[in-house]
Amino acid sequence: MKSYFLKMNFYILFFVSVSLSSCLKIALTQAHILEKNISVKYITNGNTKIVFIPMHHIGVKEFYEDAKNKIDSFVTSGYTIYFEGVKMGEVRDSLQKDSILRKTRKVTGVDFVAASKTNGYLDTINNTILGKKFKGLSKYKLVNQPRGIVNKSDTLKYKNVDATYVQIIAACENKFGPIILSEYDMKTNFGEKYKSKKNKEMKKYFLADFRNTLIADSILKKTSNKIVLLFGAKHFDGILENLKKSDKEYKEVEKL
Repeated sequence: MKSYFLKMNFYILFFVSVSLSSCLKIALTQAHILEKNISVKYITNGNTKIVFIPMHHIGVKEFYEDAKNKIDSFVTSGYTIYFEGVKMGEVRDSLQKDSILRKTRKVTGVDFVAASKTNGYLDTINNTILGKKFKGLSKYKLVNQPRGIVNKSDTLKYKNVDATYVQIIAACENKFGPIILSEYDMKTNFGEKYKSKKNKEMKKYFLADFRNTLIADSILKKTSNKIVLLFGAKHFDGILENLKKSDKEYKEVEKL
C-alpha cells in the first residue's frame, strides 16, 4: 500500500463528501482550496510561540510556493515544524490491520484503501478528486500538495505529532464502545460501493477531537518554545482549546 494512504488529511475528504451535489466553485472557495496565499495564525502563553499554518492537500501552485517560503523562513528563525500525517501504527498481523481499516471505513464512511491507490487527492487527467469526477475542475489549475513542503528527513526540525489509526480506533472504542463489524462490513471489499449509517459524534471524535488532544499534548511536552503547526484549518480551535485546559494563558494573538 502506498505511503500516501498513511498521510491522509481528513478534512479534504470531508469537503469532498459534502460537496458532491454543490456548486464546485462555492465548495472549493469554502474549503479555501483556491487561496494563493497562506493566512497565518498565532498562539502564545507568553513563553511558547506557536505559528499555525493551515494546510490542505490540493490547491493552486502559488499557495504551496507561499507555504514553502514561509516554512523555510520559520525554520531559519529557529522554529520546529510539527506536521500532520496519520499512519497505520503497530499491528500484530494482517488480520488486525484489515480490521482497523474496515472499522475506519465504518466510522468515517471513507474507503481509505481505495483512495490510497490514486497518485494523490487530485487526478488532473481524469478531473477527479479522490475518484469523484467534477465537471469543469480543470479550469481551476489545481495541484496536489508537493512532497517537498515538509523535509521529513530532518527529524530534528520536522516532527510528525499526529495519531495513528490504531490509536484513534482504540480511543473511539474506549469512548463509545466496541465498533462491531457486520457481515456487510466484512463482505464489502475495499473499492466497492459502500454505505453505512455513521455515528456523527464518533466520526467527529475520530477526525478531529482525539487528534487535537494528542497534538496539544505534544506542544505541552515540547523541547522547543518556537513551533510551527502544519495542520488543516479546522484543527486550530480544537488545539487552542486543549492548550487552554492545561494553561489558561494560551491565547490567539495578532502577532508574536
